[in-house]
Amino acid sequence: MEIYKRDAVISPIILSVIGMSGFLILPLIIGAAANSLHFDEQQLGWMASIIMFAAALSSIFAIVWIRKINWQLAGYVALSVMCFSYVAAFFIHHQIFFVLLIASAAFGGGTLYSIALTVLSDSKHTDRNFGFSIAAQVSFQVLSLMILPMFIQQHGINSLIVLFLILVIVGLTLVRWIPIGGVKSIKNEPSKNNVTDVKHVLSAILTPKIIFALLGCFMFFMNVGVIWTYIERMGNNEGFSAENIGLALSIGVFFGIPGALLASWVGERFDCIRSLALGAIVTVISVYMLLESMTFVDYIIALALYNLAWNFSLTFQYAVVNKVDTSGVVVAAAPAFHATGAAAGPVIAVLYVTSSSFVAVNTLAICSVIISFLFFAIATYLDK
Repeated sequence: MEIYKRDAVISPIILSVIGMSGFLILPLIIGAAANSLHFDEQQLGWMASIIMFAAALSSIFAIVWIRKINWQLAGYVALSVMCFSYVAAFFIHHQIFFVLLIASAAFGGGTLYSIALTVLSDSKHTDRNFGFSIAAQVSFQVLSLMILPMFIQQHGINSLIVLFLILVIVGLTLVRWIPIGGVKSIKNEPSKNNVTDVKHVLSAILTPKIIFALLGCFMFFMNVGVIWTYIERMGNNEGFSAENIGLALSIGVFFGIPGALLASWVGERFDCIRSLALGAIVTVISVYMLLESMTFVDYIIALALYNLAWNFSLTFQYAVVNKVDTSGVVVAAAPAFHATGAAAGPVIAVLYVTSSSFVAVNTLAICSVIISFLFFAIATYLDK
């Protein structure tokens, strides 16, 4: 199939949304698990970490196989894993088994997301298509966070499972429209030139400036992971209704769009470190606003600033990684460090968070953002 055909672009864009759907509405999953399955704050932290770590593993494995395996076959396998996991989760509400099933679905979703992004990376207008993918994901987030809370209140966590199953069915109808392989196929290339070869990736990563850049990615998403896990619980702790929390989250997520557009406008006007410093300052302010005794207006403003800074900063993080990397393979490894950092955040938070206080979440997020900025600054300095 010709990789530049319209169907081979629209399909991976939709598949990218399906693959990321679990993470995109993770706060709703956390809130539903707390109410329907009676998870406490520590258990919710472990649940989020396991789910995100499963997605991180799929990203790591994808580096090895993504250019070697039939993409359509891999897509069907990923969606089948998701389908089986969600069907089982619909009937099995035992806490441990439920978490494992959702983690299994996250692994399949991460695999599907890797396939979708790789297809888009081979398309004719890569940057534009990546932008369409992000826009589709944000649109899904905004609509879901606004609409789903009322269904969750009426039907519990199974309402989310039904949504995921519908998405999986849609995905199964779209896989046939993606290519079976890429224009950058490495089947006939020698191993030493294979950009997905594990040894090649490791040799590229194991230099000080790249290690610090990737650790910057890891630390920033440690902040993202812990905030995204507990943000719904923070609102709930202040007495906000599920509908109002969903509304606030959807407004906040929407501000990710101007954040990304602002990064595009800033572009070369400021260097990456100044831009990352600005993003870090806004992130710290937004997290500070999420302290206890906040008003609902504070909650909305904090979420808007946080999502704006998150999407603004992400652009320049990739720019720093790309700048210090001369091999051309490290940018592909950055999402794995993002996902692993996101999984690590809640693991640390569960040691300190309680049902009545989320100060540990705010503290960990602020420290992670500051350390992340320092790592990026060191990486840039070492590259001079």
